[in-house]
Amino acid sequence: MEWIWSIPKLRSEFGADFDYDASRPASNLNIFSDKPVDPMLRPVYRSRSGVKRFKGLHCPPFSHQPVVDAVWRDIILRFVPAERVQFLPVRLIARGETNDDYMWVIPFDRRICIDATRSNVRRKIEKDGLTMIFAVSDIVHHPDCLAGSHLARDPQLPSYIVVSDALKNALCEVGDEGVFRNPRTFVW
Repeated sequence: MEWIWSIPKLRSEFGADFDYDASRPASNLNIFSDKPVDPMLRPVYRSRSGVKRFKGLHCPPFSHQPVVDAVWRDIILRFVPAERVQFLPVRLIARGETNDDYMWVIPFDRRICIDATRSNVRRKIEKDGLTMIFAVSDIVHHPDCLAGSHLARDPQLPSYIVVSDALKNALCEVGDEGVFRNPRTFVW
C-alpha cells in the first residue's frame, strides 16, 4: 500500500509559518523542484511557540510539506538514493530562539499515483496530456504506482507526496506516525 505524507495534525497549534519576507532568497515553491535546490537558500519559518515544543519531533508541523530531523533523514536515505531526494536546511525562529536542526524533504521522483477516474475529483484541468487535480477525496491509487520507488511526488497534484509502506513503517518505528494518511480516507 502507498501512503500520503500529509500535514501534521498539530500544525495550527504550533503555528510555524513560512516567512514570506521578500528579503529572503528561498521560496516555498522550491519544495516542488525535481532538481537540487541551492543549499544556500535556507527557508525560514517563524513560530509563536518556543523551540522546546519542536524538539523531539521527527516531523514537526512546520508546513504543508515534510520537514524532518536528522533521524528521519537517515531512515529515508536507507530507502531512497541520495541523488533522488534533497534535504534542504530549514531555519526555525521561535520566540527569539533559532534552530537549524530540521530540513525540507524534496523528492525528485514523479509518479502518477492518483487514479483521477476512480477517485472523487471535484476540480481538474487537462493540460499537456496531464490531469491537474485541485480537489480530491476518496482517493484511489493506481496499482503499484510507486513502481519500486519509496518516495515520490504526484505531478497531477504537486503538493501530494506518496510514501511506500516499507518507508512509512520504518519512519513510524521511531515516532510521529500521525503524518501518514490512508488515501481512501483522506480529503485533499
